[in-house]
Amino acid sequence: MIRNWLPCATALAIFAIGVPGSQAALPIHVGFQIQARTNFAVNPGGAYNIPPNYFFSNEDIKVNDARQVSFHISVVGGADFQSVWFGQNGVGGIVYNSADFAFLGQTSLNNLGRVVWETQFAAPNGIYFYDQPSATSGFLTNRPLGASGWGSPRINDSGRIGYRANFTGSGTAFVSWEPPNNTLIHAAEAGVDPLSPYSFLFTPNFNNNRQIAAKVRRGGPGQTGESQPDEIRLFAADGSSSLIASDADAVPGSPYMRFDNSVGVNSVGQVAFISTLMAGGRGVFLSNGTTSLTIATTTAPGSPVTDIEFFAPACNDAGQVVFRARDTAGRRAIWIGDGASLRRVVTHLDILPSDLGPARVEQHDTSPVFGGAPGINAFGDVAFNAALTPPADNQIEWGTGVYLALAARKGDLNCDGSVDALDAPAFVLALLDSAAYASAYPSCDISLGDLELDGALNGADIQPFVQAVLTP
Repeated sequence: MIRNWLPCATALAIFAIGVPGSQAALPIHVGFQIQARTNFAVNPGGAYNIPPNYFFSNEDIKVNDARQVSFHISVVGGADFQSVWFGQNGVGGIVYNSADFAFLGQTSLNNLGRVVWETQFAAPNGIYFYDQPSATSGFLTNRPLGASGWGSPRINDSGRIGYRANFTGSGTAFVSWEPPNNTLIHAAEAGVDPLSPYSFLFTPNFNNNRQIAAKVRRGGPGQTGESQPDEIRLFAADGSSSLIASDADAVPGSPYMRFDNSVGVNSVGQVAFISTLMAGGRGVFLSNGTTSLTIATTTAPGSPVTDIEFFAPACNDAGQVVFRARDTAGRRAIWIGDGASLRRVVTHLDILPSDLGPARVEQHDTSPVFGGAPGINAFGDVAFNAALTPPADNQIEWGTGVYLALAARKGDLNCDGSVDALDAPAFVLALLDSAAYASAYPSCDISLGDLELDGALNGADIQPFVQAVLTP
């Protein structure tokens, strides 16, 4: 019981000498949690937390800081509708079904439990929502006036949504919407705004500062060839923008030959992007336009990465970037890096927990084992989906599992993925004897006990630790 150990922990800690701590550069992933598993009804094991014969393709799994997860279902066996899935801590299900023959885009999820997505071939078309606290869903907006598409909507923690609005016959614009129904144009293609320097706007991303990050192509209407200058830019709501990076067509001598079409962005003004390089190979980068960090390249001496795949990177405010790439053995993997360290999160052939027992990340053929782009939250939890088979037989299909790689959180001194009473002995040991703690918990990080964030584990961390344990 919590009441039995708290007085003891407090008494011991009063006499402890402060233990030096350091901010962990990368999160420690202490386990994997399956959220759902798609599968055919006729396959062994069926599906999990989702009806059988419901499927997605190359889905980007979204996760927020509460470890809530969302994604959309694009194929429903025997039906003409599409669906949205929402869950948390390994429990969840379908929360929205579209009208028949409607098309749903990928979801976006904020820290308040609100999910948004684009809907087409419905009445009306536009951006729709699901709200977990109120368990409501429905149509949200189709602004600005004249828009016929609302691509890649991203919702921030203020409830604002950034997206790429399409105007049939003219082009697209980067737009942000806020309740009750107001929109601002951040940038537009030259076909929409004759004064615009941009011939094409690529897939946008959106942060808590109402900024839209994206790759853009410079030129007049119709000048959209690959030889046109490309830039990565961060657009403010007033239409101003800051340059993050330019390719060699824009700035001769740039190391970047060609940018991938999608980017990640955080709320401290950093943009994560992937580029094919003039010197050869490919790289993942994080930049605010002034300081650029190399997260990984395929050509660096000793690099564990050999082929960076064409899926969007994601990043959080701590500057941690996740992306997909092959390792030196040719196996696909999901990686995390911050410019100082790089390591894999999960790799082809790994064994993960599942509702059917241990499962291997594997396919029955040579198809990719991962789908879509990975996601990351503020704590470093990583969301992804992976094909599964039994460990000893890859010809038996267990479908596709949706997972979180769980990062240890502040107070999680035993590194089991949660903060609770079981962390008390480890917390006290770390407080009294850092060497003994390191020996007893070799895969854990003592800085997880520095809840006051003053750079040391000491008596000032006792009350925050108790509060963390008592707070669900």
